Amino acid sequence: MSDRPLYIEIEHASKAFGEGQKRNVVLRDFSLDVRKGEFLTFFGPNGCGKTTLLNVIVGVESLDEGSVKMNGGTSRPRVGYVFQDYRGYLMPWLTVAENIAFPLRIRGVSKSERMSKVEAVVARFQFRIDLGAYTYALSGGQAQLTSILRALILDPDILIMDEPFSALDYQTNLSLYEKVLQIWEATGVTILLVSHDIDEAIYLGERTVFLTKRPASVAAVLESKLPARKELSQMGSEAFASMKKQALEIFRREALEGASA
Repeated sequence: MSDRPLYIEIEHASKAFGEGQKRNVVLRDFSLDVRKGEFLTFFGPNGCGKTTLLNVIVGVESLDEGSVKMNGGTSRPRVGYVFQDYRGYLMPWLTVAENIAFPLRIRGVSKSERMSKVEAVVARFQFRIDLGAYTYALSGGQAQLTSILRALILDPDILIMDEPFSALDYQTNLSLYEKVLQIWEATGVTILLVSHDIDEAIYLGERTVFLTKRPASVAAVLESKLPARKELSQMGSEAFASMKKQALEIFRREALEGASA
């Protein structure tokens, strides 16, 4: 991975909301480098500032101090965003195809070209989904898959995923893990994924970034010991068990012991 170019450089980032006694510091002196094409996961205590960090990276929130440099500062990459509340961001009066194509619609792309691009992205990844169905009739997994495809329709350079599987059942999660890994391997997109599930974080990520409690900074970075090509059976391996032990030790130190101190 070290041969990949630096893609996102976060240096001494700090962010607070509110003023005076109500001032709430969310990020403090947060520094991290991300390489192009990396699959990076984030894990930390509840409310530590993970979503704020993602919003800062993509430019939705501005920093009080520090900087975020993307692609060496030469250009602003295209970003796709997959939210935790997938149903809240899908439009129930539109079909699956129309929801996927919506980012193209607001850019003025013609209907015929929109539908052609939708069919192409579905065929590329060989996903089974009824493009003519309305999203209110979909299962949770199919609805989230629609959200993922909508994020991919603009061929993003960076795919942001904010706890995308937390509202889904375990079986559906495992299926979507495989699909997301398939997308990553096929496109080389840089993925930043926030997770509240420690197994999910260390299975999917090439590296897992552990955050301190709020205000968040980097507590530790755990490199994956799994083979580059992921398979679900690896979650039962000795390497995975070793990683999980390390991860739990980090989390206990940062969240549990810190909370009781």
